[in-house]
Amino acid sequence: MRDPVVLVLTQEFDVTADNVVAILNERDVTVFRYDTSYFPRNSTLTSKSTDTGWLTTLVDTTHGRRSLRLEEVTSVWYRRPTPFTADPSLEPAHQEFAVKESAHAMGGIFTALPVRWVNLPAVESRAHYKPLQLKVAREVGLRIPKTLITNDPEEVSRFHRECGGAIIYKALNSGLIHQPGGWPRGLLTTALPDIPPDVLPRVRYSPCVFQELIDKAYELRITVIGEKFFAVRVDSRTDDGEPQIDSRNPLGTQRYTRTVLPVEVEKRLRRLMDAFELAYGAIDVVVDRAGEHYFLEVNPAGQFAWLDDQTPGLSLASAMADYLSGLSD
Repeated sequence: MRDPVVLVLTQEFDVTADNVVAILNERDVTVFRYDTSYFPRNSTLTSKSTDTGWLTTLVDTTHGRRSLRLEEVTSVWYRRPTPFTADPSLEPAHQEFAVKESAHAMGGIFTALPVRWVNLPAVESRAHYKPLQLKVAREVGLRIPKTLITNDPEEVSRFHRECGGAIIYKALNSGLIHQPGGWPRGLLTTALPDIPPDVLPRVRYSPCVFQELIDKAYELRITVIGEKFFAVRVDSRTDDGEPQIDSRNPLGTQRYTRTVLPVEVEKRLRRLMDAFELAYGAIDVVVDRAGEHYFLEVNPAGQFAWLDDQTPGLSLASAMADYLSGLSD
């Protein structure tokens, strides 16, 4: 068995990747961390066919000179890669052409590698669709909140009445809005007991996701790495002691506790992961006051550094290092 060589594709500033790479370095595992925005402007990629196979070398000159023989790689962590960047001296049309060619070259060469992926780009791209996630979740036996996806204001009004006003809005994608000259602003899940008259017509501008508001007791953040499940109970409370609509809200208090999933819930989540062919996923589940589990979504590239910080003994970074280096399935 050959020694592990781990390729980590992510942006320069990524605390989750930092923690895993540090553990791999401590174990003397060869790691090549690479920001895809370096290509093709500050890197070269050469792949040549020979009588005995392919010879492929990636050379990065962004911070000194580093090189990687891709045929030696044993696993790839497709963490949070950034867009390719062409030489700014090129005309815009030529820059666009160079970026598209880069995507085809690097994507085709990398995904042809017979290695362990976390996760394959095509697999991850498909799994990011929240409407598909909800459909598959129901098919594997998971409970989901009543859901409406629409850009028709009249349908929203009807759904609001059906749910007795107990609905929430959340974004279909990341929920990040990039304002010129400012930091990206995230959209939190928002309760809509009343829909202001000036807001409802704006639904027509973009598809929206509305769901029934679950009378929750707490949330679960379930991190799946290979065959292993790591469940954390998240108790997020407002100042008056009520559960927060969105546990990411910095207001109020959050408490994290390692827990164990009911056997049947874990089996169904395993079927969900297998249906999407995901080796890694961060799953959000809400548990109501009667103890029913409702699947919300799975993030194929979700963060976990904050969970390790908040939950003693969880060791997600170590588990990911194990998986990438081939020490666990």
